[in-house]
Amino acid sequence: MRTIFNALLIPVCLFLFSPGILCAADQESQTSAEEPFLEHEALFDVYQPYLDNISGYKPVYFLFGTRPEDTKFQLSVKYRFITPESIIAEKFPSIRGFHIAYTQTSFWDLEGESKPFEDTSYKPEFFFLSSNFFSGRGHSHAFFQYGYEHESNGQSGDTSRSTNYIYIKPIYVFFHQKSNIGFQISPKIWTYIANTDRTNPDLDRYRGYFDLEVKIGRADLAVLGTNWRWAAEGHSVRLDFSYPLDRLIKINPQLYLHAQYVNGLAESMLDYTERKDAFRIGVSIVR
Repeated sequence: MRTIFNALLIPVCLFLFSPGILCAADQESQTSAEEPFLEHEALFDVYQPYLDNISGYKPVYFLFGTRPEDTKFQLSVKYRFITPESIIAEKFPSIRGFHIAYTQTSFWDLEGESKPFEDTSYKPEFFFLSSNFFSGRGHSHAFFQYGYEHESNGQSGDTSRSTNYIYIKPIYVFFHQKSNIGFQISPKIWTYIANTDRTNPDLDRYRGYFDLEVKIGRADLAVLGTNWRWAAEGHSVRLDFSYPLDRLIKINPQLYLHAQYVNGLAESMLDYTERKDAFRIGVSIVR
């Protein structure tokens, strides 16, 4: 019996203590030691290869009104269907510009008994954004955007509001890279299609057909923006000022201090015939 045991033990020992086996084991342990521990975000991103196609669209902010009932927040994101690196985009470069987008603007009455949302606008959108017409020509950049947008407040009955737009929007940007100073001007012209005739038949008299957006500022400092709109019942204006909070607070929050002044018609779809005059201040992550 002992002879059989010794016969089995010798090859096992040779296998376990073989230099080649030891080297392989050492290499495996070293490889394991060198592999970094991934955070949850990194592990999540491994399974989300399309995240690179998602980006900010319109401003994203939370703003408190000087009157609590004027509090407002907005979420906005866009998604590009085709990445520039794909084979089909190399063959047909123009298809890189197709996007879908979603913007939600909510008006929150913080003074109400149950802190109700007074109104919310839901705005899904499909649009095409061109490449830069002035590519490689100094500091000037020009783009052209056109698309379709639906807007509704998600309510029913007499408080329901709904409309649809087809629009065109040329965009001109002057940006000086050394100073980080930029200027943008982008007029937007639209027409209404399938507008709800029962609850907001005259929306065009308060929203109009034209909007002019102008922005100026430094990319790493303050930016001032304005939206001006004219309609049959009067003009509307919105001013937005933003400044990086990490310039003011040592803990380096990745947020902007954001102030907004509005004097205009149809800011909310529910009360589109009423003029809103409001000042708000809060924070934004996209300006």
